[in-house]
Amino acid sequence: MKKIIAAATAAGTIFVASLALQAAERGQRGGEQPPAQPSAQPPAPATPPAKPLLPVAASTLAAHPEMYYGERVTMTGAVEQSVGKLAFSVDQDKTKTLEQQVLVLAPRLNSPVDPNTYVTVIGEVMAFDSAELAKRAKDYPVEISPEVAAKYKGRPMIFATNVINTSGIDLAVRLPPPMTADEKALQEVMKQVGPANGALRGDADKMDVATTREHAATLTKAFTQTEAFWKVKGKTDAAQWAQEARKLAETIDTAASAGKWDDVKSSAGTLGQKCASCHGAYRERFDDGSFRIKTGTK
Repeated sequence: MKKIIAAATAAGTIFVASLALQAAERGQRGGEQPPAQPSAQPPAPATPPAKPLLPVAASTLAAHPEMYYGERVTMTGAVEQSVGKLAFSVDQDKTKTLEQQVLVLAPRLNSPVDPNTYVTVIGEVMAFDSAELAKRAKDYPVEISPEVAAKYKGRPMIFATNVINTSGIDLAVRLPPPMTADEKALQEVMKQVGPANGALRGDADKMDVATTREHAATLTKAFTQTEAFWKVKGKTDAAQWAQEARKLAETIDTAASAGKWDDVKSSAGTLGQKCASCHGAYRERFDDGSFRIKTGTK
Protein backbone atom coordinates (compact mmCIF):
# COMPACT_ATOMS: atom_id res chain seq x y z
CA MET A 1 0.00 0.00 0.00
CA LYS A 2 1.25 3.48 -0.82
CA LYS A 3 2.22 5.52 2.17
CA ILE A 4 -0.82 7.69 2.84
CA ILE A 5 -0.42 8.67 6.44
CA ALA A 6 -0.26 12.46 6.57
CA ALA A 7 -0.64 14.70 9.57
CA ALA A 8 -4.01 16.01 8.49
CA THR A 9 -5.34 12.53 7.73
CA ALA A 10 -4.10 11.18 11.02
CA ALA A 11 -5.79 14.03 12.87
CA GLY A 12 -9.02 13.30 11.04
CA THR A 13 -8.70 9.63 11.88
CA ILE A 14 -8.27 10.35 15.57
CA PHE A 15 -11.30 12.64 15.43
CA VAL A 16 -13.42 9.92 13.79
CA ALA A 17 -12.30 7.34 16.32
CA SER A 18 -13.29 9.72 19.11
CA LEU A 19 -16.71 10.20 17.51
CA ALA A 20 -17.16 6.46 17.23
CA LEU A 21 -16.29 5.83 20.86
CA GLN A 22 -18.63 8.60 22.04
CA ALA A 23 -21.48 7.23 19.89
CA ALA A 24 -20.96 3.72 21.19
CA GLU A 25 -20.87 4.90 24.78
CA ARG A 26 -24.09 6.85 24.27
CA GLY A 27 -25.72 3.75 22.80
CA GLN A 28 -24.64 1.66 25.77
CA ARG A 29 -25.96 4.22 28.22
CA GLY A 30 -29.21 4.44 26.25
CA GLY A 31 -29.68 0.70 26.64
CA GLU A 32 -29.54 0.79 30.44
CA GLN A 33 -32.72 -0.15 32.28
CA PRO A 34 -34.37 2.18 34.83
CA PRO A 35 -34.09 1.23 38.50
CA ALA A 36 -36.50 -1.55 39.47
CA GLN A 37 -39.51 -0.53 41.52
CA PRO A 38 -40.17 -2.19 44.88
CA SER A 39 -42.12 -5.41 44.44
CA ALA A 40 -43.34 -8.26 46.54
CA GLN A 41 -41.85 -10.62 43.97
CA PRO A 42 -38.10 -11.40 43.86
CA PRO A 43 -36.34 -9.04 41.44
CA ALA A 44 -35.60 -10.36 37.98
CA PRO A 45 -31.94 -11.00 37.15
CA ALA A 46 -30.20 -7.85 35.97
CA THR A 47 -29.44 -7.55 32.26
CA PRO A 48 -25.71 -8.04 31.73
CA PRO A 49 -24.04 -4.78 30.71
CA ALA A 50 -22.92 -4.48 27.11
CA LYS A 51 -19.30 -5.35 26.48
CA PRO A 52 -17.08 -2.27 26.34
CA LEU A 53 -15.48 -1.40 23.03
CA LEU A 54 -11.80 -2.21 22.79
CA PRO A 55 -9.71 0.19 20.69
CA VAL A 56 -7.30 -1.73 18.50
CA ALA A 57 -4.99 -0.92 15.61
CA ALA A 58 -5.47 -2.85 12.38
CA SER A 59 -1.87 -4.08 12.53
CA THR A 60 -2.32 -5.33 16.09
CA LEU A 61 -5.53 -7.14 15.26
CA ALA A 62 -3.95 -8.76 12.23
CA ALA A 63 -0.93 -9.89 14.22
CA HIS A 64 -2.75 -11.12 17.35
CA PRO A 65 -6.37 -11.85 16.39
CA GLU A 66 -6.80 -14.56 19.03
CA MET A 67 -6.73 -11.87 21.72
CA TYR A 68 -9.82 -10.21 20.26
CA TYR A 69 -12.07 -13.01 19.01
CA GLY A 70 -15.57 -12.50 20.44
CA GLU A 71 -14.81 -8.94 21.51
CA ARG A 72 -16.38 -5.73 20.23
CA VAL A 73 -13.70 -3.41 18.97
CA THR A 74 -13.22 -0.04 17.35
CA MET A 75 -10.50 -0.12 14.73
CA THR A 76 -9.18 2.69 12.57
CA GLY A 77 -7.21 1.78 9.48
CA ALA A 78 -6.70 2.35 5.78
CA VAL A 79 -8.87 0.58 3.23
CA GLU A 80 -6.79 -1.85 1.17
CA GLN A 81 -9.33 -3.08 -1.36
CA SER A 82 -12.96 -3.99 -1.91
CA VAL A 83 -13.52 -7.75 -1.97
CA GLY A 84 -17.32 -7.75 -2.27
CA LYS A 85 -20.32 -5.48 -2.37
CA LEU A 86 -20.23 -5.07 1.41
CA ALA A 87 -16.79 -6.41 2.21
CA PHE A 88 -13.36 -4.81 2.16
CA SER A 89 -9.97 -5.32 3.69
CA VAL A 90 -7.98 -2.97 5.90
CA ASP A 91 -4.18 -3.05 5.85
CA GLN A 92 -1.73 -0.55 7.31
CA ASP A 93 1.34 -2.47 6.19
CA LYS A 94 2.94 -1.11 3.01
CA THR A 95 3.98 -4.61 1.91
CA LYS A 96 0.33 -5.55 1.28
CA THR A 97 0.79 -9.04 2.70
CA LEU A 98 -2.30 -11.07 3.57
CA GLU A 99 -0.97 -11.57 7.09
CA GLN A 100 -1.43 -7.86 7.76
CA GLN A 101 -5.00 -7.60 6.44
CA VAL A 102 -8.24 -7.49 8.40
CA LEU A 103 -11.47 -8.32 6.57
CA VAL A 104 -14.52 -6.15 7.28
CA LEU A 105 -18.10 -7.17 6.50
CA ALA A 106 -20.69 -4.39 6.73
CA PRO A 107 -24.48 -4.78 6.95
CA ARG A 108 -24.84 -2.06 4.34
CA LEU A 109 -22.77 0.70 2.75
CA ASN A 110 -24.65 3.81 1.69
CA SER A 111 -21.64 4.82 -0.38
CA PRO A 112 -18.53 2.85 -1.30
CA VAL A 113 -15.33 2.94 0.71
CA ASP A 114 -12.36 4.05 -1.36
CA PRO A 115 -8.95 2.38 -1.24
CA ASN A 116 -6.24 4.35 0.59
CA THR A 117 -8.77 6.20 2.74
CA TYR A 118 -9.19 5.84 6.46
CA VAL A 119 -12.26 4.38 8.13
CA THR A 120 -13.17 3.57 11.71
CA VAL A 121 -14.92 0.23 12.03
CA ILE A 122 -16.96 -0.90 15.05
CA GLY A 123 -18.06 -4.49 15.45
CA GLU A 124 -17.30 -7.98 16.72
CA VAL A 125 -14.09 -9.80 15.83
CA MET A 126 -14.29 -13.37 14.57
CA ALA A 127 -12.25 -15.74 12.43
CA PHE A 128 -13.58 -15.75 8.89
CA ASP A 129 -15.48 -18.92 8.01
CA SER A 130 -18.14 -19.01 5.30
CA ALA A 131 -20.35 -21.54 7.07
CA GLU A 132 -20.27 -19.72 10.40
CA LEU A 133 -20.82 -16.41 8.68
CA ALA A 134 -23.91 -17.72 6.91
CA LYS A 135 -25.42 -18.64 10.27
CA ARG A 136 -24.72 -15.29 11.88
CA ALA A 137 -25.26 -12.96 8.94
CA LYS A 138 -28.93 -13.71 8.40
CA ASP A 139 -29.71 -10.05 7.72
CA TYR A 140 -26.46 -9.36 5.88
CA PRO A 141 -26.53 -9.78 2.09
CA VAL A 142 -23.23 -11.67 2.06
CA GLU A 143 -21.73 -11.59 -1.44
CA ILE A 144 -18.21 -13.00 -1.22
CA SER A 145 -16.79 -15.13 -4.00
CA PRO A 146 -15.45 -18.63 -3.27
CA GLU A 147 -11.98 -17.39 -4.18
CA VAL A 148 -12.12 -14.57 -1.61
CA ALA A 149 -13.61 -16.93 0.99
CA ALA A 150 -10.75 -19.37 0.49
CA LYS A 151 -8.19 -16.58 0.67
CA TYR A 152 -9.45 -15.20 3.99
CA LYS A 153 -10.49 -18.45 5.66
CA GLY A 154 -9.30 -18.40 9.27
CA ARG A 155 -8.15 -14.80 8.99
CA PRO A 156 -9.50 -12.14 11.38
CA MET A 157 -12.58 -10.23 10.32
CA ILE A 158 -14.84 -7.66 11.90
CA PHE A 159 -18.57 -8.27 11.76
CA ALA A 160 -19.25 -4.53 11.56
CA THR A 161 -22.12 -2.45 12.85
CA ASN A 162 -20.54 0.91 11.96
CA VAL A 163 -18.20 2.07 9.21
CA ILE A 164 -17.29 5.72 9.76
CA ASN A 165 -15.29 7.77 7.28
CA THR A 166 -13.00 10.72 8.03
CA SER A 167 -15.92 13.12 7.62
CA GLY A 168 -17.63 11.48 10.60
CA ILE A 169 -20.32 9.88 8.41
CA ASP A 170 -21.40 6.36 9.30
CA LEU A 171 -21.75 4.60 5.96
CA ALA A 172 -23.46 1.57 7.52
CA VAL A 173 -26.48 3.30 9.06
CA ARG A 174 -29.91 2.04 8.05
CA LEU A 175 -31.50 4.84 6.07
CA PRO A 176 -35.21 4.96 5.23
CA PRO A 177 -36.55 4.33 1.75
CA PRO A 178 -38.18 7.26 -0.09
CA MET A 179 -41.63 8.10 1.24
CA THR A 180 -44.61 6.96 -0.78
CA ALA A 181 -47.42 9.36 -1.63
CA ASP A 182 -49.59 7.70 1.04
CA GLU A 183 -46.88 8.11 3.66
CA LYS A 184 -46.44 11.78 2.78
CA ALA A 185 -50.19 12.33 3.12
CA LEU A 186 -50.28 10.61 6.53
CA GLN A 187 -47.21 12.54 7.66
CA GLU A 188 -49.00 15.83 6.94
CA VAL A 189 -51.94 14.65 9.07
CA MET A 190 -49.64 13.62 11.91
CA LYS A 191 -47.99 17.05 11.85
CA GLN A 192 -51.36 18.43 12.95
CA VAL A 193 -52.01 15.78 15.60
CA GLY A 194 -48.83 16.29 17.63
CA PRO A 195 -49.16 20.02 18.35
CA ALA A 196 -52.94 19.89 18.87
CA ASN A 197 -52.78 16.96 21.28
CA GLY A 198 -49.80 18.43 23.12
CA ALA A 199 -51.62 21.72 23.68
CA LEU A 200 -54.74 20.22 25.27
CA ARG A 201 -53.44 19.99 28.84
CA GLY A 202 -52.36 23.62 28.73
CA ASP A 203 -55.75 24.55 27.29
CA ALA A 204 -57.45 22.76 30.18
CA ASP A 205 -55.22 24.38 32.80
CA LYS A 206 -56.18 27.78 31.41
CA MET A 207 -59.82 26.72 31.08
CA ASP A 208 -59.71 28.14 27.57
CA VAL A 209 -62.90 26.89 25.94
CA ALA A 210 -62.32 28.36 22.47
CA THR A 211 -58.75 27.09 22.05
CA THR A 212 -59.61 23.66 23.48
CA ARG A 213 -62.47 23.25 21.04
CA GLU A 214 -60.25 24.43 18.17
CA HIS A 215 -57.63 21.82 18.98
CA ALA A 216 -60.30 19.15 19.46
CA ALA A 217 -61.74 19.97 16.03
CA THR A 218 -58.27 19.63 14.49
CA LEU A 219 -57.87 16.22 16.11
CA THR A 220 -61.33 15.06 15.09
CA LYS A 221 -60.59 15.84 11.44
CA ALA A 222 -57.10 14.35 11.58
CA PHE A 223 -58.24 11.08 13.13
CA THR A 224 -61.09 10.79 10.66
CA GLN A 225 -58.49 10.94 7.89
CA THR A 226 -56.22 8.53 9.75
CA GLU A 227 -59.01 6.02 10.21
CA ALA A 228 -59.76 6.12 6.49
CA PHE A 229 -56.06 5.66 5.68
CA TRP A 230 -55.75 2.49 7.76
CA LYS A 231 -59.04 1.03 6.50
CA VAL A 232 -57.70 1.22 2.96
CA LYS A 233 -54.53 -0.54 4.13
CA GLY A 234 -56.60 -3.27 5.75
CA LYS A 235 -55.12 -2.63 9.22
CA THR A 236 -58.19 -3.05 11.40
CA ASP A 237 -56.40 -2.52 14.70
CA ALA A 238 -54.89 0.79 13.53
CA ALA A 239 -58.25 1.91 12.15
CA GLN A 240 -59.84 1.05 15.50
CA TRP A 241 -57.27 3.11 17.42
CA ALA A 242 -57.88 6.06 15.10
CA GLN A 243 -61.64 5.72 15.52
CA GLU A 244 -61.34 5.64 19.31
CA ALA A 245 -59.03 8.66 19.21
CA ARG A 246 -61.56 10.53 17.08
CA LYS A 247 -64.32 9.79 19.58
CA LEU A 248 -62.11 11.01 22.41
CA ALA A 249 -61.50 14.25 20.54
CA GLU A 250 -65.26 14.68 20.21
CA THR A 251 -65.62 13.99 23.94
CA ILE A 252 -63.01 16.67 24.67
CA ASP A 253 -64.99 19.19 22.63
CA THR A 254 -68.19 18.39 24.58
CA ALA A 255 -66.44 18.44 27.95
CA ALA A 256 -64.77 21.79 27.24
CA SER A 257 -68.10 23.32 26.27
CA ALA A 258 -69.53 22.11 29.61
CA GLY A 259 -66.52 23.31 31.60
CA LYS A 260 -65.59 19.76 32.67
CA TRP A 261 -61.83 20.26 32.61
CA ASP A 262 -60.93 17.09 34.47
CA ASP A 263 -62.75 15.17 31.75
CA VAL A 264 -60.79 17.07 29.13
CA LYS A 265 -57.49 16.09 30.76
CA SER A 266 -58.52 12.49 31.23
CA SER A 267 -59.67 12.10 27.62
CA ALA A 268 -56.53 13.81 26.32
CA GLY A 269 -54.38 11.32 28.23
CA THR A 270 -56.32 8.36 26.88
CA LEU A 271 -56.12 9.80 23.38
CA GLY A 272 -52.35 9.94 23.70
CA GLN A 273 -52.33 6.25 24.62
CA LYS A 274 -54.17 5.42 21.40
CA CYS A 275 -51.49 7.26 19.44
CA ALA A 276 -48.75 5.39 21.30
CA SER A 277 -50.38 2.02 20.57
CA CYS A 278 -50.49 2.73 16.86
CA HIS A 279 -46.96 4.11 16.77
CA GLY A 280 -45.65 1.04 18.58
CA ALA A 281 -47.22 -1.30 16.06
CA TYR A 282 -46.88 0.59 12.80
CA ARG A 283 -44.10 3.16 13.06
CA GLU A 284 -40.49 2.16 12.36
CA ARG A 285 -37.54 4.32 13.38
CA PHE A 286 -34.43 4.43 11.21
CA ASP A 287 -30.86 5.21 12.20
CA ASP A 288 -31.09 8.82 11.02
CA GLY A 289 -33.98 9.46 13.43
CA SER A 290 -36.70 9.48 10.79
CA PHE A 291 -39.77 7.23 10.75
CA ARG A 292 -41.63 5.20 8.17
CA ILE A 293 -44.76 3.07 8.28
CA LYS A 294 -43.93 -0.53 9.06
CA THR A 295 -44.67 -2.80 6.15
CA GLY A 296 -45.85 -6.35 6.49
CA THR A 297 -47.33 -5.77 9.95
CA LYS A 298 -50.71 -7.46 10.40
